[in-house]
Amino acid sequence: MNKEQIISEVLIKCQEYGETLIVGGYIRNKLLGYDFKDVDLLTTCSPQRLKQIFSQISWTEQGLELGVTRMTYKGIQFEFSSCLEEEFAEKLENRDFTINAFYFDGHNLTSQSNGSEDIKLKLLRPTEYLKKHLYKRLEFSPQTYIRAFRFVSLYDLKWSDELYVLFKESREFFKLVPDGRLQSEAYEIIKGENVLRSLYYYQEVGLIKTNNLLNELKDVSVPLYTQNLSARLIYLSYLVGKQTIIDWLVLHHLSNKLVEEIQEYLPYLKTNELKVHPKKLPFLTLLKRYQYQDDKEKIKAFLKNSR
Repeated sequence: MNKEQIISEVLIKCQEYGETLIVGGYIRNKLLGYDFKDVDLLTTCSPQRLKQIFSQISWTEQGLELGVTRMTYKGIQFEFSSCLEEEFAEKLENRDFTINAFYFDGHNLTSQSNGSEDIKLKLLRPTEYLKKHLYKRLEFSPQTYIRAFRFVSLYDLKWSDELYVLFKESREFFKLVPDGRLQSEAYEIIKGENVLRSLYYYQEVGLIKTNNLLNELKDVSVPLYTQNLSARLIYLSYLVGKQTIIDWLVLHHLSNKLVEEIQEYLPYLKTNELKVHPKKLPFLTLLKRYQYQDDKEKIKAFLKNSR
């Protein structure tokens, strides 16, 4: 079975026992042309009923209080949000951004707003629901705030003017994001090719200090040459200055070891005159892949000169 068949199987099984729709990131990523990590479903099936349908279903105590359960089924991650029948319509409406405001019943894809147009424009725009209930939403789910930065970095989106105004006026909610979520979202943001644009929005809403280099480089993409995030952070420090990156790391409560690595290795990108210790050469080669934009001839020359 392919992925779509597996997802359809889960949806149909749930629909036999209660109203169920696919919502959220799976649809967004498919429409934007990206792979997906998991599939979210809104359902009137209770967690106990879901457990009867799928023995793989599990939950945490906190998740159960919110009606959230999860499972891995035939290699795909699924997350279920259970609610009462009378709450279903309201839960369906409770979406943060228009590109997330789609649902799929197995046959028809429905947009609850102008999400289809914003997908084409690659624009991150708040839903009417978010605009109307912004402070209530952020108090209950402050991670909504940081998701907007992650979406920019990973999916090559730009903020609408109204989102920018809303988030600039409500930046105090950033402080409510739990440390674990701050850190996990930060690592995802670093991986995105549009991380510089994301950093630009951090600056624009006032979460980090103004850096004119971000204004100049915000639309420059940074390919992911390696999964080594330390190398990526050091290269970003080379592009926009280490203080901006250090301020961002502190904002996300990330390890001070990352700051120390920036200070240790950044000089090697600013000059080729420093003597390279053999133990540092593999990591410095990763850094040079970024600096030389994966130009193999320049990398070979660097390795030759470092012997």
